[in-house]
Amino acid sequence: MAEHLVEMAGALVRVRDGRIEVLSDPKVRWCPLRSGLYGHEAESRKTVESVLKSHIEDLGMYGPGRVLELSKRPVSFGASEMISDGMKGGLVDAAVVVCEGAGTVVATRPEVVAALGAHMTGLVRTEPIEEIQAGLEERGCILLNDRCTIDQVEGYKRALDSGFEGKRVVVTITGRRAFEAEEIRKMASTSPGEGPVIFAVHNLDVAEDQARVLAETCDVVWACASRSVREVVGRRAKLQIGISIPVYALTDLGKQLVLNRALHFESGLVMHRATLPYGPEEKLPDPFV
Repeated sequence: MAEHLVEMAGALVRVRDGRIEVLSDPKVRWCPLRSGLYGHEAESRKTVESVLKSHIEDLGMYGPGRVLELSKRPVSFGASEMISDGMKGGLVDAAVVVCEGAGTVVATRPEVVAALGAHMTGLVRTEPIEEIQAGLEERGCILLNDRCTIDQVEGYKRALDSGFEGKRVVVTITGRRAFEAEEIRKMASTSPGEGPVIFAVHNLDVAEDQARVLAETCDVVWACASRSVREVVGRRAKLQIGISIPVYALTDLGKQLVLNRALHFESGLVMHRATLPYGPEEKLPDPFV
């Protein structure tokens, strides 16, 4: 049966045959986003296990019954929410994302992107689940391969080779693989038409040099619990949405996608001028490193 290695709240977790084994302690003691979503005031191995268990129960994640289409938007300004709304609004043609049991995937339907990203945490390694792969292909997705390779550079290349050259393709990367953003930008420099839109997610433990790369190459970056991202990326941002877990738009296209998500957001929002990054220390994750 398939085995998956993921990171959640900085804890390393193995999921095998639906069984969860938390291999290390969380690096984050308190996360305002996770607290709001799951009601945990202090992170522990037990909270990590319970959250992953809820993902398995609610969405069938890490198993053959995985939900592959979703209309809900669980996170106010999450990456999959922005991509899905961008697709609906004609701002995004395809997205290079990751899915357990499949690896790197090129998706073109907003409800599929919403399902894959709804509760996706840092996927380190994954093994094939035939039902997930078949279900994604039935929904028009393109898999990088059937071995579950996670490689966003190759995923972007596959998107170009599959008819999306000159189209607007969003690619999600993780901050610790910031070099992928550099490679994607170099690749795009030789392609005509629209370039890639790069989203940097899961940015806990991002070093200062990696944050500089993100600031120079990405369109939208999630701060997570990284001081480097806030100080390096935040200062170069054109727009910040959110305070406790800020999202930074660094390009006009990034701003457009963030504001498009705001357009579809049903609750109230406040917008005002500020020097970025903005946010009081008491609202930040603990520890803030």
